[in-house]
Amino acid sequence: MSEFDIIAIISPKAGKADRVQELLETAAAAVKANEPGTLRYHLQRETKGEAPVFVMLETYKDQDSLKQHAGSKDFKAMGNAFKDEGLLKEPMKVLFTKSVAGYASKL
Repeated sequence: MSEFDIIAIISPKAGKADRVQELLETAAAAVKANEPGTLRYHLQRETKGEAPVFVMLETYKDQDSLKQHAGSKDFKAMGNAFKDEGLLKEPMKVLFTKSVAGYASKL
């Protein structure tokens, strides 16, 4: 399998969104610095509600790049913090996707 996309949906508990965002931002910085096979790792935050959903848009060069990401100490630390601090109202949902129409940007 060559380049592919993932959408990760992260649902924090009420009042925990800022802490979840902090952990996701830290993870994103580590991915940018240490994972050349992760081609996109872009975080979006829902703008309404006390427990806004986060959507992470990810693109990987290949399956090995995803394995590197999932096995990284930073990803594991984030997951442990989510669990240990009881931050999520449900497990992270991961969707493997492919582009079927439209465009990513006109920039």
